Amino acid sequence: MNPELRRHLWLEFSAHRLVATPVLIALVALLVLAMSDGNGLRPIAITAAYGFLTLVMLWGTHNAAQSVLEEVRSRTWDTQRMSSISPWAMTWGKLAGATSFTWYGGALCLVLFVLAGMGRLEIPVLKTAAVMLAGALLLQALALNVALIGAQRWATPRAPGGLVFLLLALVLLGPSIGFVTEAKGAVLWWGWQFLRIDFILASLIVFAAWAAFGAYRSMCSELQSRTAPWALVAFLAFMALYVAGFLAFRRPRALGPVEAVLVSGLGASVALEYLLVFSERTGAMTLRRLMARAEHRQWRRALEELPGWPIALAAALVCATGMILVAAPDMAGAAIGGALFALRDAALLHIFAFARQPKRVEAVTLLYLALLYWLVPTLLDAMGVESLARLVLPNIFAPPGPATAVIAAQAVLAVTIAAWRWRRNDRVAPQAARGAGST
Repeated sequence: MNPELRRHLWLEFSAHRLVATPVLIALVALLVLAMSDGNGLRPIAITAAYGFLTLVMLWGTHNAAQSVLEEVRSRTWDTQRMSSISPWAMTWGKLAGATSFTWYGGALCLVLFVLAGMGRLEIPVLKTAAVMLAGALLLQALALNVALIGAQRWATPRAPGGLVFLLLALVLLGPSIGFVTEAKGAVLWWGWQFLRIDFILASLIVFAAWAAFGAYRSMCSELQSRTAPWALVAFLAFMALYVAGFLAFRRPRALGPVEAVLVSGLGASVALEYLLVFSERTGAMTLRRLMARAEHRQWRRALEELPGWPIALAAALVCATGMILVAAPDMAGAAIGGALFALRDAALLHIFAFARQPKRVEAVTLLYLALLYWLVPTLLDAMGVESLARLVLPNIFAPPGPATAVIAAQAVLAVTIAAWRWRRNDRVAPQAARGAGST
């Protein structure tokens, strides 16, 4: 058996838990039945659904994240990283093992929901149960992925913030079930019409698979297992096709298929680029390592060690360039402007990351982005100097030309400053190393 899975099973289960859990669920069901005022088993089905949400979607998601973050806090994560367990075994061992007890109680609640709800609820009970199951898998895989990224950044969030998140999610998840399972709801995708619950179920299954695969790739990164970044390109291509299905063939103003794919690919690439540039390891050491690989013509190793954000940024630039060929001038200008904003902001972060002693790079970058996107333009608009405000925050949705030129100039300036700081940092580092050696 997978050693990581076995370890978690020993930690999660005991004879007391195995016996007490079904007894407690049965007692709650009897209490709800006694208070139902003759409504039969319907209240039991609703209670069982909320029990599944609480146990699996909330508690299970929390446990999936804590399976890594608790190791980091306990200073045992490095020991696990040096073990002989493969990345895939470590991934599904933590994903299945840390959440095993919540799935034990959740499975009982799900069975109770199906048995008590069949023929008594105005929703397709079996499909709803499948949606809940797929949604729980998606949330847990995402939680593990985020926790692995946090472990890479040495982030160890404490319990109070997680408790607030769990309570907020509990408030939001309940009403969302009614939206998902509405019998008359329909989704138009690539010109075809699907029942809402069928489309959401299929989407949840696919995204849960992507989330689990993403957690595996993050685990590969943590365990220093070499992987080429083809998965990121494949995910961006999938997102472009998936989102484009909602934009194409839609009346009254439908986008063409190619145009819809490019717009969706641009949006997905820019969003992912921002997420990755703030979450991945970055700085002078990363660039030096890549340049050393390139100097020795170790192209495959350089590709394996390349961060994900340049790939997402390159995909955004490709989509924006394609928009010039197929879209109207105003839409093409907005696409180019959006890609240039992403380039400028990535360069801005690296200006601070290439400092001699970088500290709180992400926080400082967010502060400057708040100044550029909100405070300074708002202040200039309030003072009646809109022309200066547009120089700070150009309106890329205006007719193309000046706005695109302004953001292009900002991007070139940011890249130039980042390159200058890198060259200065690269000159100082060898001198500091020689000085340390001579002492």
